[in-house]
Amino acid sequence: MKYINVFILCLFSFSLFAQEMEQHKIFSTFKLGILAGLNFSTLSGGSFILEGKTNLTSNINVKLNAGYSTLNKKEGYNVKTNRFVSFDNYQKYSTESYDVDEINYDVFPISIGFEYIILKDNLSPYSVFEIGYNFYSYHTQISNGRSGFAGVYDTFDELPSEYKNKPPVISEDESYSIALGIGTNYKLNSAINLDVRYLYQFNKSLINTNLILVGINF
Repeated sequence: MKYINVFILCLFSFSLFAQEMEQHKIFSTFKLGILAGLNFSTLSGGSFILEGKTNLTSNINVKLNAGYSTLNKKEGYNVKTNRFVSFDNYQKYSTESYDVDEINYDVFPISIGFEYIILKDNLSPYSVFEIGYNFYSYHTQISNGRSGFAGVYDTFDELPSEYKNKPPVISEDESYSIALGIGTNYKLNSAINLDVRYLYQFNKSLINTNLILVGINF
């Protein structure tokens, strides 16, 4: 009896879904959005996103995003390493020391996701789920650079032990992302909506980010 009830419930759900799909034809609407905002928490920087979306049902949209973000990660650690200097008959190992103050990332994210519209009105709240990939590059901001401060040596073995290390490696691995968020659309007129959104983004190889975005869609 339990399995019969579950089967009937599934048939009923599929019937409702089919009716909704029939009333609201799939891919019958398309909207383009432009959003910009800030990253905060342990990172700072800005984001710009272009978004296209179309409907699956009356309350669910599928969407594709592309954009650009800057992430500025505060660090504050000291690096001790060495550099091999060679010219003419001069060949020496020079000690090197510097502070890494900040790592600046340039990120080009692309993602696909779903938007569930909770309520359709002049003020229309929604929830968001996205998965994506981050293309990125980085550079470091350093200070207090000193060359040869702890000496210059003929061989690597003569270097002080703390200067035999290679500089720390910053990850350049693939960066996948998953984002969860909430937002709302406010109808400005029959064609344009104000879009305000909050996203929390889990980033592989990059630090997780909090995003607040504001823009329009039409």
